[in-house]
Amino acid sequence: MRNRLRACVLLLFATAACQQLDPPNDFVARVGDTYLLQADIDARLAGLTTGSDTSNTRHLIIDQWITDELLYQEALRLQLSAREDIRSRLNESARAVLIEALISEYQNQVTNEVPQSEIVDYYENNKEYLRLLEPFVHIRYLVNPNLDSLRLASSILVQSPDTNADSVFTALIDRFDVSSSDQHALNQNYFPEAKLFNNQPEVRALLQRTSEGTQPQIIGVDDEYHFLQVVDRVPAGTIPELPWVKDIVQQQLVIHIRKQNYARSVQALRAQAESSEDIEIR
Repeated sequence: MRNRLRACVLLLFATAACQQLDPPNDFVARVGDTYLLQADIDARLAGLTTGSDTSNTRHLIIDQWITDELLYQEALRLQLSAREDIRSRLNESARAVLIEALISEYQNQVTNEVPQSEIVDYYENNKEYLRLLEPFVHIRYLVNPNLDSLRLASSILVQSPDTNADSVFTALIDRFDVSSSDQHALNQNYFPEAKLFNNQPEVRALLQRTSEGTQPQIIGVDDEYHFLQVVDRVPAGTIPELPWVKDIVQQQLVIHIRKQNYARSVQALRAQAESSEDIEIR
């Protein structure tokens, strides 16, 4: 996309670089009358992972921009856009960019918010194709620095009737869990087992060796204790319940709606062109 945009700039401004009548106050580099702004640097740095050497990366960004701008301005000076082969490539690049922009407009007409009724209908019509590709688990999990607190939580849960276990455990989360994560969400749904506790090897190992339906297990890791119970485990190939895959269903539905919207938009353009006799096939 970046190359295509640069090509379009060459096409539209074939005799002059983008110029500023008054130099901006916050520019960090200049080549002729073209400026690299601090906002451009910030936008590039914002996409870096935490811990990256931003000072060195900033230098690389500036150096690459200067190189690109020197090459760009030299291409303008040599009037390379006047060459027939270059002009053809520029025209094709501009055409491709505009087509991509229009397709993006069609896609943006569809929001990510989908009515619950449509999600349910899509799930019911496609659940055979949503079979799990990996085992899912339903767990109950607490973190507390006090071992006795988790032992008490375990005792309360074990003595509760199975029919009330979920509501009892919801209260136990509020009473005993001290972690910063949303344990309510974790404990109220099924999740891919392979994606749980990837950054906690001891807890992950406990999950792997714990059978479903057994009493809660408690282990100490560093200065905290971890309470884990596997309520249920379902194998790969199972047709999932909607709550387990609601996010996936919603994503698929949005993609499906966008494809439909694109097809309708293209069909409308074709119908309009045909009615105006702007399409002819020999």
